[in-house]
Amino acid sequence: MPIHQRLGTNSRIFLIVLGLMLGLSMFGCSDESDSELGFKSPANFPYRTLSEYGFFQGTLSELSPTDGVVPYQVISPLWADHAGKSRYIVLPEGERIEPVGEEDWTYPDGTVIIKTFFYSTDKSRMNETATPIETRLMIKESDDWKGHTYIWNEGLTDAVRKVSGKRLQLSFVDQDGASATQEYIVPNTNQCKDCHELNHLSRPLGLVSRQLDRTVERDGFLVSQLDWLNDQAVFSQPLLPLGAGHLVDPFGDAPLAERARAYLDSNCSHCHRDGGNGGPSGLVLLASETLPRAYGVCKGPVAAGDGTGGHYNDILPGRPEQSIIVHRMKSTDPEIKMPEIPNRLPHQAGIELISEWIRQMPEVSCD
Repeated sequence: MPIHQRLGTNSRIFLIVLGLMLGLSMFGCSDESDSELGFKSPANFPYRTLSEYGFFQGTLSELSPTDGVVPYQVISPLWADHAGKSRYIVLPEGERIEPVGEEDWTYPDGTVIIKTFFYSTDKSRMNETATPIETRLMIKESDDWKGHTYIWNEGLTDAVRKVSGKRLQLSFVDQDGASATQEYIVPNTNQCKDCHELNHLSRPLGLVSRQLDRTVERDGFLVSQLDWLNDQAVFSQPLLPLGAGHLVDPFGDAPLAERARAYLDSNCSHCHRDGGNGGPSGLVLLASETLPRAYGVCKGPVAAGDGTGGHYNDILPGRPEQSIIVHRMKSTDPEIKMPEIPNRLPHQAGIELISEWIRQMPEVSCD
């Protein structure tokens, strides 16, 4: 009988936290297997397989969470080569997130964020054929977060930790009924900081008020996700709605500019902001940025090299075909494309959204 069925919720969460605090202090994320790590006890983290954590009950691939594993959804997901995602958070027993402002939150040591990536084997039946590819864990350790990646086996019975990442060939049926394949990249764990680093420390991305302030379905009812998370005692004090400050669905029915800014926020602002890896460029793609030049309008590039495509402005109003942002979104060249990793495929819907937003801007001279 699996450990998560033999133990009660409190005992299971205690073991998770104890393992994190003891095991992760000894082992970094650059190790590959039990033999290399010298693991002698299942109390040591990170585990080799996803099932060992006891996060999910029943058939593992159905991702049915055990008590204490809390699901959440974001408004504007990051593009990941057509992959869908499910998200959960696990807090140590009796601990809470201390929310400070819109995103500067303090998480207790031992917090685990779980994100599973799916692809659909039949694009005409996306939900019915969704199949897990990889599960990523972010585990809070002292002042930083450690990333761990688990790749699902062919039988979908478990996912195995893989530090070095992997290139996968995915086979599926496209919307026209034709057989097709695509390459999917599982990043190595050392690449976690490429997206998650802010001011030289890793941090969660989707767990911010502007992404969580949305409606979700719980137990057959549509409810405010913030209210629902408050009821789950996730926060040390109630997290309040942002009103007009939250993001919108980039492909919903909100005004075009709001949708475009939301898309750039979720896909680009983790780097393009003060303290992010793209901060030195001066381009700030947070939806809350109010200065047009800061978010790219008539802004010249900084050390972009070939990434400019011969263009002179990140956004040239009225001219998406002459805007560096669009040029880089369209590219598949690793030295040019944005976001840098781990995408292989340009997001056509996102390109069209940003292009239309720029196209409708009144044309001005950026000389």
